[in-house]
Amino acid sequence: MNAVMEQNITVRECLQNGIRFLKASGVPEARISAEYLLAYLLKQPRVFLYVESSAQLGPELQDEYQRLLDRRARRVPVQYLVGTVPFRNTTLHVGPGCLIPRPETEILADVVLRTLGPEPIRVLDVGTGSGNIAVSLAVERPAWHVVATDVSRSALRYAEQNAIENGVENRVRFVHTDLWAHVQTDAFDGFISNPPYLNERELAALEPEVSFEPEEALWGSSDGLYFYRKMISGVREVLRPGGTVFLEVGFDQADPVSDLLRTGGFQRISAVRDYAGVKRVVSAQLKEVSRG
Repeated sequence: MNAVMEQNITVRECLQNGIRFLKASGVPEARISAEYLLAYLLKQPRVFLYVESSAQLGPELQDEYQRLLDRRARRVPVQYLVGTVPFRNTTLHVGPGCLIPRPETEILADVVLRTLGPEPIRVLDVGTGSGNIAVSLAVERPAWHVVATDVSRSALRYAEQNAIENGVENRVRFVHTDLWAHVQTDAFDGFISNPPYLNERELAALEPEVSFEPEEALWGSSDGLYFYRKMISGVREVLRPGGTVFLEVGFDQADPVSDLLRTGGFQRISAVRDYAGVKRVVSAQLKEVSRG
């Protein structure tokens, strides 16, 4: 057996080494991280690691795996290391300068889809980030036209790539702007946003991984409600009477956001809970102007 073959180890051994290394480094959910990184290198689904656990891996791949493990030990998010994240029926590219989509935001997209139905409409996604909401809506509702905005050019580069990768670039228009400034279109049927909503205390308590993500996509002022106040006070500029607002909110924010909507001329206000039982999505309908 030559020197290279003598250094080969099995997939099982390589994975176990990775798990032990990440556990020793204090990385939470070390097994999941180790699995994702090794499956990414092998260009295989995670189940491959167990179905083909006796397959042999050479020293070059082991070295590459260790380099990824070293970065993960420094708490670089797994999603940045592999460059993609699943979101509903899509796979999205993410990286530095782009907020990583959270599973809770899938609930926001689901509420929008169930509420508005399949008919042709126009929706506005403010603060699109990776484009996760906009792209998902366009994928699942072929008759919809989506406009998505963000103040970050870096995030929009990922969003535009994600629209192309998922075949909806002709039905999602991205605009580099603050909120909806410079968006020239007829009034929208739906307004969607997952704005920055963490307050100072919450931001300081986050896991180290979050420090790699853009702070401007997370911090929502001292009480976390700055962007809700700003959007609700001005959304009539882009939302038609009778149109619906859909907002993702943070812990304990559903009630104050509902109050802002109520005083802002909205009706049929409701909240949907996430997997942990937290009120996560608030929706409301803009009252129509009465005549006579």
